[in-house]
Amino acid sequence: MPGMPTPSITSPAARALPGWSLWANRKFMTLAGGMALGLFAQIGLTVHLYSLLVPALGPSYAGLAMGWVTLMAIAGRSLIGWTMPTTIDRRLLASVSYLVQVMGCIAFVAADGTGVPLLLLGVTLFGIGFGNGTWLPPLIAQSEFVGDEVPRVVALIVAISQASYAFAPLVFGTIREFTAQATNIESGAAPALFATAAIIQGLAICAFLAGRRDPDSRNSVAGPAGT
Repeated sequence: MPGMPTPSITSPAARALPGWSLWANRKFMTLAGGMALGLFAQIGLTVHLYSLLVPALGPSYAGLAMGWVTLMAIAGRSLIGWTMPTTIDRRLLASVSYLVQVMGCIAFVAADGTGVPLLLLGVTLFGIGFGNGTWLPPLIAQSEFVGDEVPRVVALIVAISQASYAFAPLVFGTIREFTAQATNIESGAAPALFATAAIIQGLAICAFLAGRRDPDSRNSVAGPAGT
């Protein structure tokens, strides 16, 4: 209603973290780690996914499957954007999103490079969570840090993530090269790659959940955002 104040989404426990104190903050470190790990897994697997789908689907349908990843990413992101309550635990939401992608990686492993229905299920589940890796962490920062700190926090977590996932294609390519003789890469069966992505995404979930409660802030006095 006009004239009604907009409720603050910032936690009353949020407080200013000037200078280097930000780097000692548990919420910041777990947020940066969760975003970096999640995007590392996504980028690393996506670079190789098309070539792993080609043996079972063929070039044309593999291309369509990659387009389906994009469509699912848009759908998943839009659905959360439309339905997300302002009071929801955004770290928990990010964890659920990555859990869906972990389930997609499990479907890829189960497909063994040849099971088309399982491959399509993996593509769908992987795509649903794909679009959330870049926008949920800034929303988490918005709810956990005071207003003046948010731009700095977002800039830093994005920079850390970019510096990390720049090496993801190399790491996943190295794993693929060293496991090529032990697995049937030619048929698209690359369990080591999918398992690596699932493990890294699991670590991202652990990072997000580890920052849900900050013992350093339980007894703190609310900062400017809580006044």
